[in-house]
Amino acid sequence: MHNGNQKAKPGLWLSTFVSIIGLLLIVLIAYIFENTVSPNLNKSLLTVISVFIAIIPPILWLTVFYRQDRLNPEPKSLVFKTLILGALVQKAAYAPIIALIFPQGSRNITVLSGKLIVIIVLTAVIQEAVKLLSVRYSVYPSREFDEDIDGIIYGSALGLGFAAMTSIDNIITTGGAMLTNVTSMVVIESFAHASITGLSCYILGVSKQKRFNILRLPFALIIASALNAITQFLLNSVVRQGFRVNYLIGLIPAALVAIIVFGTLVIISLRHEKAGGDEAYEPLERRKAIAGILPVWAIFVLAAAIGLFVSNPALANQIYTVDDTIVIQYPSNWVQFKNDAELFKAAEIVNGGEQEFVCVKKLPLSGLINMEGGSEEEKLQNAAAAWSIRSGMSYRFYQPEDGYYLDTKGKETYVINYVYIPKSQSALSGARKTDIGYGRDILAVYGSDLYIITISSCYENFILNGNTLSSVNYSFNVN
Repeated sequence: MHNGNQKAKPGLWLSTFVSIIGLLLIVLIAYIFENTVSPNLNKSLLTVISVFIAIIPPILWLTVFYRQDRLNPEPKSLVFKTLILGALVQKAAYAPIIALIFPQGSRNITVLSGKLIVIIVLTAVIQEAVKLLSVRYSVYPSREFDEDIDGIIYGSALGLGFAAMTSIDNIITTGGAMLTNVTSMVVIESFAHASITGLSCYILGVSKQKRFNILRLPFALIIASALNAITQFLLNSVVRQGFRVNYLIGLIPAALVAIIVFGTLVIISLRHEKAGGDEAYEPLERRKAIAGILPVWAIFVLAAAIGLFVSNPALANQIYTVDDTIVIQYPSNWVQFKNDAELFKAAEIVNGGEQEFVCVKKLPLSGLINMEGGSEEEKLQNAAAAWSIRSGMSYRFYQPEDGYYLDTKGKETYVINYVYIPKSQSALSGARKTDIGYGRDILAVYGSDLYIITISSCYENFILNGNTLSSVNYSFNVN
């Protein structure tokens, strides 16, 4: 927007420096809060406070990007509305599309594989297409969007809103746990979203002028998607390390990518300022405007179609039948084991350790309960009580949370959910988060035998999956 009443603003570098200092302080506050106050708060209050802390980084980044257009600043109200639009687009458009293409649990692949790369690339394309199309069909037709550089301002604002809503979803899912780690990732991820979307929307702004090229917008989408995929891959490496903040592996490289993109935007802004601003746009022919956006739609639809095609075969569960009695379905990236203690076991292996696993045991009922008389239901109830006692002796810490009967496709089972700390962990270490495991035992009686299906998850995976265990499926042969 051209504004004749120009006010002197702080230098771009000064404002950037001040904002970065503020972001570092936010991370420090999150660290202090997590290690002092948060253990004494209930989950709901902790979540609310965590959301408040986590939305500050996008706001601070917005001030950095907004000050890039110092000659003809955009209306603050419109920029803020664009930020809100980004949050709404993430919740109302992007999230449903991803949920359709990649069902719950299919996106939580924590090992490096071709499947992970496919998911990251497709997710990046869909993200950037949704953001680019949102700017194109909202603020782009406005009279305020009248310079190339305006694309940077509105694109970064929408990207920040998008990132803020993503962060809020993650915090609500984790219940405010690991606040320092989450806040650190929010700082970098929001910076990356703002920079990358700012770049693609700058190219969108260029296309609004007579310098029309039908390939310019799909080129912008491809470049933005590639940069998005790289940052997602790097940030995902943090999660693959158990969601412990590993700056050298993921966060710093991701930040460097965002800094390079941001540096490009700064150069564009300085050249714009040196040239004294652009002349107002001349209207683009409607035919050209429509033709220019069609390739973007085509790439978006193609990415969604590929996602729908590969989500099932690429992420399909493996199937294993135990004793012709129990059918277990587990993620295809898990490793299957053979041992004498269990009839079957499969686990997700990360850095040599088991992040999640499912196993099936078979025990004679006579070793647990008195077999004389009693119905199958009574035998199941008594066996569940005996098994809980035995399990409590097998762990350094064992706390059953609940137990209940469940009819599983015509087979009566007893389910026990529990929290545990393995005896292999040193008692001197205390109850660290990394030691804690979450388990579920599903018990079923067949004749004189008790079958036990155990599904277990480490603390980090349990939290990342929304306080739920892995999406392992099981069924019983009732014949």
